[in-house]
Amino acid sequence: MSKEHTSVTGALNESELVYTKVDAVGGVVKSLQASFAAGAMRNIEYRKQQLRAFLQGLREERKALYNAVFYDLHKSNVETELFEVGAVEYEIGLFLENLDKWARPEGRKLGSLQPAFLLSKAEVRKEPLGTVLVIGAWNYPIRILLLPVVGALAAGNTVVVKPSELSPHTAVVVERIITRYMDPEVIRVVQGGVNETSELLKNKFDHFFYTGGGTVGRLVAHAAAENLAGVTLELGGKSPAIVHADVEDLVPTATRIMWSKLDNAGQVCVTVDYLLVHRSIKDRLVPLLVDAAISMFGRTPQKTEEYGRIVNTRHWQRIMA
Repeated sequence: MSKEHTSVTGALNESELVYTKVDAVGGVVKSLQASFAAGAMRNIEYRKQQLRAFLQGLREERKALYNAVFYDLHKSNVETELFEVGAVEYEIGLFLENLDKWARPEGRKLGSLQPAFLLSKAEVRKEPLGTVLVIGAWNYPIRILLLPVVGALAAGNTVVVKPSELSPHTAVVVERIITRYMDPEVIRVVQGGVNETSELLKNKFDHFFYTGGGTVGRLVAHAAAENLAGVTLELGGKSPAIVHADVEDLVPTATRIMWSKLDNAGQVCVTVDYLLVHRSIKDRLVPLLVDAAISMFGRTPQKTEEYGRIVNTRHWQRIMA
């Protein structure tokens, strides 16, 4: 099996990705819990300061992020900008623009008109949860990891960030950004694999974010349930595209389907996994799908700089089995 069919070997010195010591994981979580209890993120202006620092780090390390994602997944700079870095920048800008409004208490009508409540009023107050864990995924190692981080910080939480060890170049750059530009009292990175993640899940968090497969998703959900904590799971699935007989122009249909399927070499949670096509148009659609793929990446896509790569040998073998 050639490297053309697997991930690109990058310039990362393996010693640069240093796994967090398992016996140090608990201390990281406790320090962030203490910071939250001390009110480190209660002040909205300080939250915005952290978001601006985050934005500065992304912009100053943009080239490093491009290179890291290329080494991990062979994504082009355009793809990384559109779907990774640009998405996080937009999210930060959205929160900076609206945070004051979103954090403001909202008045509510009383649910009862009993005389005892006539002198009362009700409002919804936006209170931070506490310390949040964000476990990222390797297929979109910036977007999936950092979008929840932006929201968690803006909401006033302290955050533990766990990048995927399967995209090591990006994990190194993300840790560098967080370490250099942000307050370690409110956000820390834990690097590692199964052992380090398992140790993280032994700790009490106030909310869990996880994107990935169902096996680990069940473990995360179990850890959340034990602490009566909230959990946000994005576990992907099998997504069909349905093409019915009443489609008049199949050329744009084929282009859209193949763009969706071939983006990031198909390593997308909600990519098109299979087609349900009306039998009367099947024979016309299939060659158009082939033409669309060739028009995007040529007849030898493994030789193009624009086409992604499967993240590692194990996943390549899984797909080809």
